[in-house]
Amino acid sequence: MKKIHILIYVILLLPFTVKSQIGINTTNPLATLEVASTDPMNPLVNEGVIIPRVTSLNITEQKEKGLLVFLDYENLATSNIEKGFYWWNGSNWIPFFSMNKLTKDLTITYVSFLDTFKEGSITETSSDNRLMMFDKSSLIANDTDNFEVNTANELVIKKAGTYHIQAIISIKSVTNSTTQAREGYTGVILVNGVEPNAQKLRTSYSFPNGGTTFNSNSTLSGFIKVNANDKITVKVNRDLKTGNNTTVTLNPNGKLSNMTLRYLGNF
Repeated sequence: MKKIHILIYVILLLPFTVKSQIGINTTNPLATLEVASTDPMNPLVNEGVIIPRVTSLNITEQKEKGLLVFLDYENLATSNIEKGFYWWNGSNWIPFFSMNKLTKDLTITYVSFLDTFKEGSITETSSDNRLMMFDKSSLIANDTDNFEVNTANELVIKKAGTYHIQAIISIKSVTNSTTQAREGYTGVILVNGVEPNAQKLRTSYSFPNGGTTFNSNSTLSGFIKVNANDKITVKVNRDLKTGNNTTVTLNPNGKLSNMTLRYLGNF
């Protein structure tokens, strides 16, 4: 009779024990949930954990922070989203490459630009130059303490060192005339408002006569050395304008203008 009472007591306690820690292939789980291999030296082909596999990322409905999925689809012809693991940070899907595989010594920082120039559209003379503005809400980095977009929409780099920098600048023109005049533009990366003497990073656009509008994407990349709290900006210079009143602005479609920095070390 005493053995029966003990057995009933153990059974009554069992649900509470299971709720606190769960072990799969282990009787001594070291976490809320631990999944162990039956043989770590020779695991079975079906041992592991599969999280939900999806073919698209829902961005229209609210989700719990930390939600994890595996995107099992990619079409780089129509989207920049690549196959892989993504987690929800409360407002955006974040790919794992920039968050869990990098340390603060291997930083990747991404930020996009606003869709308008700081001074307004390019409309006047051949020297009508415009500053681009960073979008503070778009900043993504695995070392957020050392990067910020300030109130002047400049990118502030708080960690000194050498960076590989890559930027995409997408510009769009609408002309008031029936024929597009020949145009020339240059995209320039500035540090504290000026071009670095040792590392001049530029990209050029050239448009022939003809047509009434144009859209153009141009990429610039290279290496840049900065001091702590240096400010990065980008400027688009109109180098050539021949006739016709052409208005040029940034392409507003889908944050096409953006910048990525990779920290290489303090040298």
